[in-house]
Amino acid sequence: MLWWLLLDLPGPVATGQLADVVAGPGAFDNDDALELLHALTEQDAVSRRETLQRIFRRAREHDEDLNWTSGPGQVVAGAAVVAAGLATGEAVLREITQRRYDVAALVIPDNAPELADAALTALLIAAGRDGAWHQGWIGAGTAPQARGTTDQLASLCYRYQHRHDQALPLEL
Repeated sequence: MLWWLLLDLPGPVATGQLADVVAGPGAFDNDDALELLHALTEQDAVSRRETLQRIFRRAREHDEDLNWTSGPGQVVAGAAVVAAGLATGEAVLREITQRRYDVAALVIPDNAPELADAALTALLIAAGRDGAWHQGWIGAGTAPQARGTTDQLASLCYRYQHRHDQALPLEL
């Protein structure tokens, strides 16, 4: 789909950064996610934050139409970008660099707690137990991988929310 039109984002440019067709259980393993990453790298930090907030707000406000608004792939990818900016987001940072994206041009420095809260809420809507993102993962191998992806992202955001809670275990 052409999500950048709905999000007021610039469309992908023929730079070779976007794969031809991508489908997999990772946060960035779909075309919508890669289009979002590409668009975010062309924005400054303030615009990236606004774009992510808009995606998360649309997921919250229009959860019944998630496949027609921001799309579950963009919600998961957006949550991953937020998670990458958290102190414990090293694994997500590695995934971004493996895809040859400039982390400094993508990750928002000093993520605010409100953005992590919004990412977690939207992630639970898009990729919770019956979320739209998981509806496509019917294979025995990919369904658990997709669940693991979103569980990791939710855990990172949740732990950030409760980073001062001494009773929360430190290990995943």
